[in-house]
Parts: sequence; structure tokens; C-alpha cells
Amino acid sequence: MSPSAGARPADPVSPAPAAKPASASALLWRLLRRARPYGFVIAALFVLGLIVAGVRYGRAWLIQPSLDEVVVPFSSGRAGAGDLESIALDLALLYAVTYVIQPFAVFFRSYSAHWVVASVRRDLDQDIARRLLAAPLRAHRSGTSGDFLARALTDAQLASQAVLLVFNEVILNSQIVLMGFVALVATSWQLASLTLLGMPVLLVVLSYFGKRVQTQSQRRQETQGDLSQRLLAILSGIKVIKAFQGQDVEESAYTIQTGKYFRRHMKVVWNGVASRAVGELVNPLIACIVLGVGLWAVLDERLSLGVLFQFGACLGILYKPLKTLIQHYPKIIEASAGARRVFQVLDLEDEPPDAPGARAMEGLRHRIVFRDVHFDYGDDPILQGIDLEVAPGEVVAFVGRTGTGKSTLMDLVLRFHDPTRGAIEIDGIDLRDYARRSFLDHVAVVTQEPFLFDVSVAENIRYGRRDATDEEIRAAARAASADEFVRALPDGYDTTVGEFGLRLSGGQRQRLTIARAILADPAILIFDEATSALDARTEAAVQDAIESLRGERTIFLVAHRLSTIRRADRIVVLDGGRIVQSGTHEELAARPGVYRDLIGAQAA
Repeated sequence: MSPSAGARPADPVSPAPAAKPASASALLWRLLRRARPYGFVIAALFVLGLIVAGVRYGRAWLIQPSLDEVVVPFSSGRAGAGDLESIALDLALLYAVTYVIQPFAVFFRSYSAHWVVASVRRDLDQDIARRLLAAPLRAHRSGTSGDFLARALTDAQLASQAVLLVFNEVILNSQIVLMGFVALVATSWQLASLTLLGMPVLLVVLSYFGKRVQTQSQRRQETQGDLSQRLLAILSGIKVIKAFQGQDVEESAYTIQTGKYFRRHMKVVWNGVASRAVGELVNPLIACIVLGVGLWAVLDERLSLGVLFQFGACLGILYKPLKTLIQHYPKIIEASAGARRVFQVLDLEDEPPDAPGARAMEGLRHRIVFRDVHFDYGDDPILQGIDLEVAPGEVVAFVGRTGTGKSTLMDLVLRFHDPTRGAIEIDGIDLRDYARRSFLDHVAVVTQEPFLFDVSVAENIRYGRRDATDEEIRAAARAASADEFVRALPDGYDTTVGEFGLRLSGGQRQRLTIARAILADPAILIFDEATSALDARTEAAVQDAIESLRGERTIFLVAHRLSTIRRADRIVVLDGGRIVQSGTHEELAARPGVYRDLIGAQAA
């Protein structure tokens, strides 16, 4: 046995969970870091934000000289008309400049913010697809299609909404608020200090409701995944549902799920609305107290009227962005739940990497050897001590009762998983010591459930080998007994097959997947229950195609039908995850055992 044939760690599914879940702020920061490639545009956002905030407070700043240097002197007659007119013209010009600059700054800032967010969302979608494609098969089996779909669509949308709020609202309004506090302090530090005394109350309220929103949002998004899965099940099984009159049952189950989602959603809404309502109460109360104190100071001649109006104007400008920040805070916390679920997908590990110095596979020359192969899903053993040798060009069939590990054994051959213990060797080399891509170039599979893309017949077959010519595609179709029905389609090989190939019959779909596998010209060809959907005539044609490949390729057949396996060079019988019998059909049928029991069950 080669050194690599010993026990090796099983392929990873996902990173180990952290001892403590990431906080909303940590998730948001990680999400925002994805905008780093667009740093130049973000810098422009900051500059344009300062311009927007500057012109707003610039107008407020002009109130004090307008009152104290124009209105009050004019009312009291303490200044000459020429001087007042000159000052008034200067102030009017400054007002005009601020009004001209602001709309241009707002437009370019808003467009730039949406451009950054759209770029982040595009990158996020691409990374989710890339990660799902690169993740081990076990990771896909540990989740559901509906949950992954919800994470890729709903949760990604929620996460990108948080990015939009930050770049389009939070940054700008934070700049306005910070510049507002500077303006307040510069106008009257005493009144500004009084204003700041009310801020801790607001922060405590936001923190309390923010934690509740984060918890409830996480639960709501989990329910969204269940909803998506239920809807996918309805769409996928609509024929079965209608045939067994299960519409009422499915509708009732979906109603229960939507009700659960509604209740969790409303808990999120309640906490968000309560947070905003408290902000609406605290902010005006602080403003009233501060302006009341300021009015007393004016009456006591400690403050000029112009300064009070300027302070009030700055406070009024400050109030709206502060209110906006309070309103958006629960939304951002809510979106962190979506970000958490998106990052759970992005944190899935890739397929186990190639071993150092992994070699390229050049074909199958000598033999395939299964050496004491074990495999389990956690504590659930599937295969136990599989020992088998297969010669090049041999046709080997694997049979057994349902759940005996036949398809799992084929998954190991395809390196969808690696053995928990033992090894599979090709020409004396452990599969794990071959470069994965190089090895898969020499293997093709036809599964029980034929899968086709919503493209033409020719493109579906060409998926087996991207550089195949049209003639090679037709030759593969003929070998799979598909050419005749394809030429009868409205557009022949250019006919689009529909989503999942639903415009074709089950047998037609399966023959196209067989053609796809044949076109790949593999050294090892696996038929995993591939003829189960075929009628007797088509199955016989496929058997002839398999027979024509005998000697050119090593063929593994997983099947229940005796007609499929009868002509195999060897039949391997699995039971309880172990090999219990091996031989030709005639040899196994002649002696008592699992194989003869299977024959009897089919004949009954």
C-alpha cells in the first residue's frame, strides 16, 4: 500500500464556527471592506459630502451677519444706507453661490454612491456563485437549494442595501452632523455643550433596540430560506402534487411558513419603529430646552439675536440628518443579519487542495485498485473495507439494495469526497496525489436524474468537451441513440431544451446526458442509474452503445435492472457498505446470496 493510502482528514465543509458570533458592526465593517477596490470614488464621495454639508451650514452662517450687520442696524438707523447695501449685496452673492453649488454636488455624490454599491453587489453575486461552485459536495448536501437561493438573492440584496445606506446616507449625514456640531460650538459653545448632554440618552436607546433588531432579523432571514425551499419544492414537484391532489396540503404548509415569516418580520419592524419614535421624542425635546435657554440669554443680553438665530438654523440643519441616522440605524443592524448569512456562504472552504507535487493523469494503463476504502458522514458509516481491482477496459456493475453505498462509491471515484480511510489508486497512485482537474479530464458521469441547461441541444452535448466540432457532437448523439429524435426536433441540434430540459421527455434528456459523457472521451465512464428513465427500446440501444465502448474505456455501472448489468464483465454486490459477492451474472445467479434474492424480487 502506498504511504498515501492511510487515513486522511475528510474534506472540509465549512470553517469551524467562531466561539462568539460576529457583532453587527464587525459584519458591517467586513461588508464595507469589499468596497476597497473603489477607493478613489469613495474619496470623491467624502469630498462631495463635505461640499454639501459646507454649503448648508454656509447659508446658516450667513444668518448672523445678515441680522446683526444689516437688519438690526437698518432697523435702528445706526448705519449708512451705502454700507448696508454693500454688505447686503455681498451676502446675497454668497447665498447665490451656495444654492448653485449644492445641486451639482448632490447629483454627483448620489450617482457615485449608487455606482459603488452596484459594483459591490456585482462582486458579491460573483463571489457567491464562485464559492458555491468551488465548495465541496458535502457542503451542498448539508444545506438546501432554497436556503442557498435565499442567501444568494434575498440576503445579498439586504446586505447591499446596508452598503447603499452607508455610502448614500450614513456618510453624508454623519458629515453634516459632525460639521453641525463644529458650527454649533463655533457659534456658542455654551449652548452646544447643553445640546451634547442629551446625546447619551439617544445612544442608549439606539443600542438597546439595535440588539433586538439584529436578533430578530437573523431569525427572519432563516425563515426566508425555509420559504424559498418550500416554494422550490412546489415548483419542482408540481406534477406529483397535482397527481396526488396535494394542493391543499402544500398551500396549508406554505401558509404556516408565511405566517411564521410575517410574525418575525413584524418583530423587526416593531423594534425599528420604536427606535425611531424614541428618537422623534428625544431630539425635539433637546432642541426646545436648548433654544429656550438661548432665548433667556438673548433677553438677558448675554447673546445677540443674530447668534441665537444662527445657532437655531444650525440646529435645524443638524436635526434632519440626525433623524435620518436614527431611522437608518435599525435598518443597517437589520441588514447585518443578511450579511452574516452571505458571509457563511463566502466562508465555505474550497475543495481540498491538490497535494504538494500533485501529478497530471495521462490515462488508465494498468488498473484501478480500491484498498480498504471506508467512508462515513460523521458518525454514519456508509462504506466499510472495500477491496477491489478493476482492469482497463473492464465493465463492472455495482448492485445492491437501496442505501448500500453504490452511488457513494462512485462519488469517491469522482473525488466528490475522499475516503475517510483507505485509498483508491489508479496505476498505483492514490487519487489524492493526482491534480484534481487533470484527473477529472479522464472521467465522465451520467447520473440518474438527467440535468440539462436551458440552451440548445448541441450546447448541452458540447458541455462534455468545449472544443468539440459539430460532427463530433452528432457522432456522440448517434452513439447515445439520440441523433434520430434530435433531428426530428423543430430546430434540430439548435433546439433550446427549456429549463432543466423540460421540453424533452425523461428518456430524451437522459440520452443527451449520455451523449455528453461520451463526447468527453473519458478513460473511466460512470453510469449511475443512468438507464432508469429509459424505455426498453432506448435502453437496449444504450446497451449497444455501452457494448461498443467495451475495451476502449473502463465502465462502472450502477443499476437495478438486470438487463442493464447482465452483460457486465463482473458484477459486484454491496450490502451494508461491504462487498459480499463478485462474479458474472451466470456465476452469481447460480448460488444463493443477495444477488439471487435481487433477481427473485425483480421477477416477482
